[in-house]
Amino acid sequence: MRQAAAAALIMSLAIAAAQADVYRSVDAQGQVHYSDTPTPGSVLVHVQRGGGGLAQSSAPPAAAPQTLAKANAQVQDTLAKQATEQAVQQDLEHTRADQCTKAKSDYDAAIAARRIYKTGADGEREYLSDEEAEQQRVNLHQAMQTACGS
Repeated sequence: MRQAAAAALIMSLAIAAAQADVYRSVDAQGQVHYSDTPTPGSVLVHVQRGGGGLAQSSAPPAAAPQTLAKANAQVQDTLAKQATEQAVQQDLEHTRADQCTKAKSDYDAAIAARRIYKTGADGEREYLSDEEAEQQRVNLHQAMQTACGS
């Protein structure tokens, strides 16, 4: 008896689901999705009786043009945001490459130089001691590794 009741319940749920509204939408990648809940840009479809397939409703919802316009606006906003994020990423990569090039140049110059100096407040050269010069080279090497990676 319980099995028959469970089977009847399952069948009634299947029939109710078959009579529910079904919405068809296409995402930004062109993939088709079906759902029982409407989403922006979706079109109402229904289950054909006897044929078993899905057919597009002859009368789409009255707000379909507005929904499509909103969906198009959302897609355009998303694409614009992605383009902006990509431009920012390219700018960051370019800036990092410039910083790496400068750090390498500074380090190479410090290694090639016999004596390292800094410019004093009065504009004259103040030469570093050997220990200070070696520390400056170590600092420049660390800056190069930070800017360029290992």
